[in-house]
Amino acid sequence: MFFIGIFGIENKEEHIRDINAKICKSCGQYTTYRLYKTYSYFHFFFIKLFKFNENYYAVSRCCNRLFEVPHSIGKNIEKGLQNDIEEKDLIEINMGYNEGVCPNCKNLIHPSFEFCPYCGTKLH
Repeated sequence: MFFIGIFGIENKEEHIRDINAKICKSCGQYTTYRLYKTYSYFHFFFIKLFKFNENYYAVSRCCNRLFEVPHSIGKNIEKGLQNDIEEKDLIEINMGYNEGVCPNCKNLIHPSFEFCPYCGTKLH
Protein backbone atom coordinates (compact mmCIF):
# COMPACT_ATOMS: atom_id res chain seq x y z
CA MET A 1 0.00 0.00 0.00
CA PHE A 2 1.26 3.43 -0.93
CA PHE A 3 -0.47 6.43 0.60
CA ILE A 4 0.25 10.15 0.34
CA GLY A 5 -2.26 12.33 2.16
CA ILE A 6 -5.52 11.82 0.30
CA PHE A 7 -4.13 9.77 -2.62
CA GLY A 8 -3.00 6.17 -2.55
CA ILE A 9 -2.30 2.90 -4.36
CA GLU A 10 -3.54 -0.40 -2.92
CA ASN A 11 -3.69 -4.07 -3.92
CA LYS A 12 -6.88 -6.12 -3.81
CA GLU A 13 -7.95 -9.74 -4.30
CA GLU A 14 -11.52 -10.66 -5.29
CA HIS A 15 -13.17 -14.08 -5.46
CA ILE A 16 -14.90 -14.23 -8.85
CA ARG A 17 -16.64 -17.62 -8.76
CA ASP A 18 -16.17 -21.37 -8.36
CA ILE A 19 -15.67 -23.54 -11.43
CA ASN A 20 -17.11 -27.02 -10.80
CA ALA A 21 -16.58 -30.51 -12.16
CA LYS A 22 -12.97 -30.41 -13.29
CA ILE A 23 -10.06 -32.81 -13.08
CA CYS A 24 -7.12 -31.15 -11.30
CA LYS A 25 -4.22 -30.54 -13.64
CA SER A 26 -1.77 -31.08 -10.77
CA CYS A 27 -2.97 -34.15 -8.86
CA GLY A 28 -5.63 -35.66 -11.17
CA GLN A 29 -8.48 -35.64 -8.64
CA TYR A 30 -12.04 -34.47 -9.29
CA THR A 31 -12.16 -30.92 -7.95
CA THR A 32 -13.53 -27.40 -7.97
CA TYR A 33 -11.38 -24.40 -8.89
CA ARG A 34 -11.84 -21.05 -7.18
CA LEU A 35 -11.22 -18.17 -9.59
CA TYR A 36 -9.65 -15.02 -8.14
CA LYS A 37 -8.75 -11.66 -9.59
CA THR A 38 -5.90 -9.58 -8.17
CA TYR A 39 -5.29 -5.97 -9.10
CA SER A 40 -3.86 -2.69 -7.95
CA TYR A 41 -5.85 0.52 -7.91
CA PHE A 42 -5.31 4.23 -7.44
CA HIS A 43 -7.71 5.93 -5.05
CA PHE A 44 -8.62 9.43 -3.96
CA PHE A 45 -10.30 9.65 -0.53
CA PHE A 46 -10.95 5.87 -0.66
CA ILE A 47 -12.75 6.19 -4.02
CA LYS A 48 -11.27 3.91 -6.68
CA LEU A 49 -10.26 6.00 -9.69
CA PHE A 50 -8.70 3.32 -11.91
CA LYS A 51 -7.44 -0.26 -11.79
CA PHE A 52 -4.21 -1.61 -13.22
CA ASN A 53 -2.09 -4.77 -13.13
CA GLU A 54 -5.08 -7.17 -13.28
CA ASN A 55 -4.30 -10.89 -13.03
CA TYR A 56 -6.52 -13.97 -12.74
CA TYR A 57 -5.69 -17.09 -10.74
CA ALA A 58 -7.40 -20.42 -10.07
CA VAL A 59 -6.83 -22.41 -6.88
CA SER A 60 -7.67 -26.12 -6.85
CA ARG A 61 -9.60 -27.19 -3.77
CA CYS A 62 -8.15 -30.72 -3.74
CA CYS A 63 -4.44 -29.91 -3.41
CA ASN A 64 -4.48 -26.08 -3.12
CA ARG A 65 -2.30 -25.63 -6.19
CA LEU A 66 -2.21 -22.19 -7.74
CA PHE A 67 -2.68 -21.72 -11.49
CA GLU A 68 -2.45 -18.57 -13.56
CA VAL A 69 -5.38 -18.01 -15.92
CA PRO A 70 -4.92 -15.96 -19.13
CA HIS A 71 -6.34 -12.45 -18.77
CA SER A 72 -8.81 -12.78 -21.66
CA ILE A 73 -10.31 -16.01 -20.26
CA GLY A 74 -10.53 -14.64 -16.72
CA LYS A 75 -12.22 -11.47 -17.98
CA ASN A 76 -14.75 -13.49 -20.03
CA ILE A 77 -15.62 -15.67 -17.02
CA GLU A 78 -16.00 -12.58 -14.85
CA LYS A 79 -18.39 -11.00 -17.39
CA GLY A 80 -20.36 -14.25 -17.75
CA LEU A 81 -19.38 -14.79 -21.41
CA GLN A 82 -17.55 -18.04 -20.62
CA ASN A 83 -18.28 -20.67 -17.97
CA ASP A 84 -15.32 -23.03 -18.13
CA ILE A 85 -11.53 -23.16 -18.14
CA GLU A 86 -9.73 -25.67 -20.34
CA GLU A 87 -6.85 -27.61 -18.78
CA LYS A 88 -4.45 -26.25 -21.42
CA ASP A 89 -5.23 -22.68 -20.25
CA LEU A 90 -4.10 -23.29 -16.66
CA ILE A 91 -0.45 -22.41 -16.01
CA GLU A 92 0.72 -24.02 -12.77
CA ILE A 93 2.64 -21.74 -10.45
CA ASN A 94 5.05 -23.83 -8.40
CA MET A 95 5.40 -22.13 -5.05
CA GLY A 96 6.96 -25.08 -3.22
CA TYR A 97 4.61 -24.91 -0.23
CA ASN A 98 2.71 -28.09 -1.12
CA GLU A 99 5.75 -30.35 -1.17
CA GLY A 100 5.03 -31.77 2.29
CA VAL A 101 1.36 -32.65 1.66
CA CYS A 102 0.02 -35.97 0.36
CA PRO A 103 -2.05 -35.28 -2.80
CA ASN A 104 -4.45 -38.10 -1.88
CA CYS A 105 -5.24 -37.75 1.85
CA LYS A 106 -3.85 -34.20 2.44
CA ASN A 107 -1.85 -35.22 5.53
CA LEU A 108 1.44 -33.50 6.26
CA ILE A 109 4.42 -35.69 5.39
CA HIS A 110 8.17 -35.31 5.09
CA PRO A 111 9.16 -34.25 1.54
CA SER A 112 11.71 -37.08 1.28
CA PHE A 113 9.07 -39.84 1.62
CA GLU A 114 8.34 -41.89 -1.50
CA PHE A 115 5.03 -43.23 -0.13
CA CYS A 116 2.49 -41.61 2.19
CA PRO A 117 2.61 -43.33 5.62
CA TYR A 118 -1.12 -42.62 6.12
CA CYS A 119 -2.71 -43.87 2.90
CA GLY A 120 0.14 -45.59 0.99
CA THR A 121 -0.05 -43.38 -2.12
CA LYS A 122 3.15 -43.21 -4.21
CA LEU A 123 4.40 -39.63 -4.00
CA HIS A 124 7.17 -39.28 -6.59
